[in-house]
Amino acid sequence: MNMPIKFDTLEYTRSLIEAGIPAPQAEAQAAALSQAMAEATVAPSELVLLRTDMTARIEMLRIEMNEKFDALRAEMNAKLEALEEQFNSKLEALEERFNAKLEALEGRFNAKLEALEQRLRAYIDRKLVTVYWMVGISLALHAVTIGMLVRVIDRLP
Repeated sequence: MNMPIKFDTLEYTRSLIEAGIPAPQAEAQAAALSQAMAEATVAPSELVLLRTDMTARIEMLRIEMNEKFDALRAEMNAKLEALEEQFNSKLEALEERFNAKLEALEGRFNAKLEALEQRLRAYIDRKLVTVYWMVGISLALHAVTIGMLVRVIDRLP
């Protein structure tokens, strides 16, 4: 790894010797410090690679999330259509079956129909609440990730 920090080991060794540290020990300390700084330092090119990699990963996640949202939307629409078809077929069957008795049972039938509709809406609402929470949590996690990435990118030279 190239050392991006300017470090003069000769000058450092001279300073230690002038401070009274024996020359072999001063040289060993300068070499050890130089090696530690070289290994512990991140080069700007590495940060650029990290930024590029993170940007690509974010884009891949965005594409993947969009695909999953589209699939979920299609699935929910299909289920909603199936529920609507079931509801309509049951309603038609009830209308045909009770058509002869409609005048006598009209009040009871309307009450049952409304209860069925409320249950169906409550069922759909319960299912959608889970989806809303999942989307909200996902968006929040992405916002935190993007925020952290922005902070990292802002610190880049």
